[in-house]
Amino acid sequence: MAKSYYAILGISSMATADEIKAAYRRLAKTYHPDCYQGGSHLFRQIQEAYHVLGDAERRRQYERQIRKSPVPEGPKSYPEPEPLIPKNRSIKPEEIAPMQAFQTFAPSPEPFFDRMWSNFSSLLSPGFGRTRKLTMEIPVSRAQARCGGTINIFVPVKARCPLCQGHGRIGVYACSRCAGEGSISGEMPIAISLAPDIPDNYEVMIPLDRYGIRNHRVSIIFRIVERKPL
Repeated sequence: MAKSYYAILGISSMATADEIKAAYRRLAKTYHPDCYQGGSHLFRQIQEAYHVLGDAERRRQYERQIRKSPVPEGPKSYPEPEPLIPKNRSIKPEEIAPMQAFQTFAPSPEPFFDRMWSNFSSLLSPGFGRTRKLTMEIPVSRAQARCGGTINIFVPVKARCPLCQGHGRIGVYACSRCAGEGSISGEMPIAISLAPDIPDNYEVMIPLDRYGIRNHRVSIIFRIVERKPL
């Protein structure tokens, strides 16, 4: 099965050349091995995705290729939906995945992300409604609070499947990319720069419109603890 180059860059399959370039530059800057401490695997994937999608002819060939690989529908034989970011990625001390660590959410994340997915699904139409906020608590050690630096937060999200455009099917077949779900689940990386000597309960507010998710923001509260949980 072809790699999800659109998902790697975090863009829609309808993205323009300028949108593809902008997404590549933002991700390449964040995950360049000179700046990112988690290795070069993600950076190589980003480069590979842009090498294909950044060239009009290679992009057309890629789209023809992924449309040739539907699989017959089976009532109970769906594979697991493909993640946005491979799960074999190791979490470094300065990387925090909220769903995989000792974090608390307010309100509960399930309805929040259901609403966020509904909002994301209508990217081509104007967004309405009041801004909704998800609060996350992140424990940091006193040494981290004193020194500052960059922390990579992985926020769980859904993205519309770029192959079936969210329908879950291609003709009479279940979509092979998303296993009939219509969406690809995963974790969206957000790099947060912290100044030295942050106080306890330091709050960072991140609007998600830069990631194409309107009317939603994440409030991240850093709580200083004696020892960082494993």
